[in-house]
Amino acid sequence: MTLGLSSSMTTIVSILTCLLHTGNNRLSRFPQVSQARSSITGPRSSRFPSAAHGSLVRGANEGNHDTAAPKRLITDDQLKDYVRDGYIVLSGLLEADEMNALIDAGTNIVSAHIEKLGGKELPKGNFQVHEYGLVLDDKEASGEGSKNVFRRVALHSKLPQIAAELMQLDKSTENLRLLRDVFLAKGPGSTSSCGWHVDDQMFWPASYQLPNHSTVDQSGINAWIALDDMPLENGGSLAVAPASHGDSVSWRNDAYAALGFDDSFGDGISKDELFKVIKSGKVDTCGLERMAPEIHQQIEKTKTEFNFKRGDIIFMNRWLFHRSTDVTEKGKAAVKAIEEIALLKRYSLRYVTGSSSLPSGFMTELSILGTSGANSGKEFNEVDGEWYPQCWPEVDDDVEEKIEHVVKNFIPVAQEQLAVIMTEVMALFRSR
Repeated sequence: MTLGLSSSMTTIVSILTCLLHTGNNRLSRFPQVSQARSSITGPRSSRFPSAAHGSLVRGANEGNHDTAAPKRLITDDQLKDYVRDGYIVLSGLLEADEMNALIDAGTNIVSAHIEKLGGKELPKGNFQVHEYGLVLDDKEASGEGSKNVFRRVALHSKLPQIAAELMQLDKSTENLRLLRDVFLAKGPGSTSSCGWHVDDQMFWPASYQLPNHSTVDQSGINAWIALDDMPLENGGSLAVAPASHGDSVSWRNDAYAALGFDDSFGDGISKDELFKVIKSGKVDTCGLERMAPEIHQQIEKTKTEFNFKRGDIIFMNRWLFHRSTDVTEKGKAAVKAIEEIALLKRYSLRYVTGSSSLPSGFMTELSILGTSGANSGKEFNEVDGEWYPQCWPEVDDDVEEKIEHVVKNFIPVAQEQLAVIMTEVMALFRSR
């Protein structure tokens, strides 16, 4: 297993907890790296769920087939829904060939892992795949020399523009960068899930201050793409707590505290402080139900779940509480009847402003390890190397060459450093 994760206080603890609790049936792998480019034209349809029932309503952008890029892709009503609820679900944003390419690439990733383990029955059982950094490298998904479909969708599709519109960015003064991407899949027997949480610095390796909504929220967007149909009654997808990114929910600050989120930690902590936390066993990003069951029950009463169709994309505020949903018995039966090797697939993209910054504390982020710490604490616009490519208002013409330079010259160094750190952390974790 190779690891290419950013990890700060909650990050290392949570990932090691998952690894130790799911045993050998967990398929885990982190960064790699490759090439590609394209664009997507005109939105065909859109949906957005009602907060009360999670239903999907069609219609806002239907009929717009202009070949030129539209000035705006979301409606005023959709923006209001997002600002109020912290999320919006849209469909028809990706062309059929792009969706098919994402699905094929995901299937290849799972197939490669299963082949390595020699587990022919795993696709129908307990397995889970987390594949990070595919915009950098997707050779295992697409093959050497093939175009990188993850890069195409993350940088050249309509997704960055929609994220920028939801964040209400001004293209004359602001820009958007890709912070993190991850492909996930799991079998119907998977027992791995993550409870109510907001992303820690593994999934969101940026400095933070807890949200203050006196101004427009530009903390970031998570675009979560369903690569399979995921009916509500089958489970195995995602639930959200509407409006939990704002201050209208009574339990929000208590949930932050239980999960270890505090402004004093927003810029990271030292290695010694992190190791003390690991030894204490008190931090678990996915463990809110265990650590604060009363808060978990409060959130459960407000949750919205979805009837996701293949190609639906939910755009979520960086601070929206969400959780994975368990596969139901009906879902297990339905998934087992499908003759596919990779099931319950999804691809997730995190977008942030270029003026956001990396934490300056101890991290296992490759962009920091690969530059001997030179990128620690830097704004993403100032980071050395194309680790976080700009995707709005435009993509650099030479982005492919810049990414490949990082892949060839810095990622090998970072992975060596990471292996040393994770050996030390694993030994500490097991000795608790």
